[in-house]
Amino acid sequence: MIPLNNREVLKKKIFSLQDEISNKLGIDNDVDKFLDNTTILDEWEEIIPDPEYGIFVIAVLNNIRSDKIINKILDAILNIEDSNEEPAILVDKNIEHPFC
Repeated sequence: MIPLNNREVLKKKIFSLQDEISNKLGIDNDVDKFLDNTTILDEWEEIIPDPEYGIFVIAVLNNIRSDKIINKILDAILNIEDSNEEPAILVDKNIEHPFC
């Protein structure tokens, strides 16, 4: 069972999970096979809202430990609407997107 009351404990558990998955993928780096044959993420799927769960999986599989990403995942788990962080990217609506 994952404790849902302490941000630092959750963060350490995510990092520990990343280490464990990194070790397993170091032995056999077939991510699809790993995901098909593991239940290691099941308890996390129960507590992370769907919109953030995909981000969580990508972060865990790729050992991404960026404060912004980990904090957004933690905010989602703890049901924090808006942390006091500034947005990562400020969009100028007057600039035309090059792919449009």
